[in-house]
Amino acid sequence: MYNAGMRHSIVRGFVCPSLLLSFALIGPSSPSALGQEPPAGPRSQGRASAAQVGTVMALLATFQDAGALPPESSPEANRLIKALIQFQAAFMKSRDPAVSDVLTQALSGKLGGDAPAAAQAFRTDGWTSESLEALVDYVAGSPPWEQGSFEQGLRAYNVGRQDFELLARVFVAARLDLQRRGQDLHQVYRARRLDMPGGVAQR
Repeated sequence: MYNAGMRHSIVRGFVCPSLLLSFALIGPSSPSALGQEPPAGPRSQGRASAAQVGTVMALLATFQDAGALPPESSPEANRLIKALIQFQAAFMKSRDPAVSDVLTQALSGKLGGDAPAAAQAFRTDGWTSESLEALVDYVAGSPPWEQGSFEQGLRAYNVGRQDFELLARVFVAARLDLQRRGQDLHQVYRARRLDMPGGVAQR
């Protein structure tokens, strides 16, 4: 069996080459993440913070601990990394009401009165395991895909329904696998988060 240190090294190997390239710029279309030339004219993208990079790495580490990661360098693995990065960017930065409303409703349904603070924290630092769980569970129970405006709002970030469904499948599989072992996904995530960039500041 791999010990925790070995798993952490493997996750860094799995993540870093693609992830750090993808995080060079984060925002609508993220051309650098997709191997495209940046559009001419003004650009709204900003360099991602250490916290925003670290949240994605911590989630991937959590999925790996659960045995739910697709094989390294597979098309699904690349799509999963892209989905985590680009959905984080979309829910953090999109001004499209159809996109921001889904985040608001998801967090409100899970966190109640704590949702506004959680939404603000998300827009600053990105994912937590709780915010991803809130979105996965909300979309499963109240699918927004029939609202064309929601998927249209995501197109600016080059993700859509299939990308979210892959992310949701991996998350749910990881949650179930950890539960079967008597572990809590959120506790595993918090432990992994401390090891990743920006983890010291994570509350």
